[in-house]
Amino acid sequence: MAARERTDGRARIKDVAQHARVSVGTVSHVLSGHVTVSEELRERVLRSIEALGYVPNFHAQRLRHSLSRVLGLCLPQGATAYFNTPSETFEEIASREGYGVMHVFSRHDPATELDRIKELLRYRVDGLVLFPSPAPARTLDFVASKGVPLVIVDRATQDARFDQVTLDNRKVMRDVAQRLVALGHTRLLFVYRSRSPLATQRRLDGLADARAHVGGRLAFAAIEFQNDDAFLRDELTRALGREDPPTAIVVSNSHQASLVLGYLADKGIACPAEVSVVAFDDPEWASLVRPRLSVVRQPAPAMAKAAWDLLMQRVNGVAGPVRT
Repeated sequence: MAARERTDGRARIKDVAQHARVSVGTVSHVLSGHVTVSEELRERVLRSIEALGYVPNFHAQRLRHSLSRVLGLCLPQGATAYFNTPSETFEEIASREGYGVMHVFSRHDPATELDRIKELLRYRVDGLVLFPSPAPARTLDFVASKGVPLVIVDRATQDARFDQVTLDNRKVMRDVAQRLVALGHTRLLFVYRSRSPLATQRRLDGLADARAHVGGRLAFAAIEFQNDDAFLRDELTRALGREDPPTAIVVSNSHQASLVLGYLADKGIACPAEVSVVAFDDPEWASLVRPRLSVVRQPAPAMAKAAWDLLMQRVNGVAGPVRT
C-alpha cells in the first residue's frame, strides 16, 4: 500500500521510497544524479516527491560532504535602485570570495516567497539572505526546520531565530518630515505600496513623531495603493484637488517616485514650484530631473556587506546569540 500523502513539506526520504515502491537508495540516486536510474523509476520517484511535497535537506547532506559555495538571495523585486544595489554588492563580494549567488524574487507574495526559497534549497545553497515579504512566517519556519543559515535584511521581523540587518526607518522619516517643516512645508502626503511591512509602519510612526515634535504644525495624509496605478492616480487627483492640498509628497521608493512624477507632469503640476517630492532610494535618473530629485539615500551597500559578514559566520559554524 502506498504511503499516505503528506503536503506539509515534512516528508522524509523513506516516505518517498515507500510511496514510489523503490528503495531509499534509488530515491537518493535520483536526487543526486550521480548514479544512472532508469527513466521509469526516475519518473516514479519524481511523481512521489511532488505528491508528498518532499524537499531534500541538502544542508544536512552538505555537512557530510562539502560546501557548495553558492548563496541564495531572495528579493521582493528588482525594479528599484534600492534592491538593485544589494544584489550588485552581493555579486561583487561573492566574485571576490569565490562564491556564486542565485537570485530569486518573491513579488511581495508570501506563497511565492516560500516556493522560491524551496527552489534555492534544492540547489544546495550554503546560506540565504532574505528581504522578506509582508508575511514571511511560513518561509522562516521552513528554513529553520532545514537548519540553513539565513540573514533577514531591510524589513525587520519579530522572529528571534535569525540575524537581521535593518534600518531605523522611524528616525529617518522623522528627520525627513522635520526637514520639510523647516523648509516651510506643513502638509505632507506619504505614498506607499502596503502598510504590512514593518518598514512602512515605522515610517508612519516617524511622521507622527515629527508632528508631535513641531507642536501640531504638521498635517499628513497617506495613500496605500497596493500596486494599483489607476487607484494611485485617482487618489493623487483627490488629494491635490483639495482646498488645502499637500505641499510635499514623500514616496517609499524610486519606482513610486517615477509614477508620482509622471502623474504631475501629465497634469501640468510644477515640481517643486507647486508641490515638492522626496523619494526613498537614489535612482540613477534622479540627476536627470530638473531640479534634481530630493532623495533619502539608504546605505544599501553597507547593509549588504553587513549581511554578508553575518551569513559567512553562520555558514562557517560560528555560534552565538542572534544579532540585529
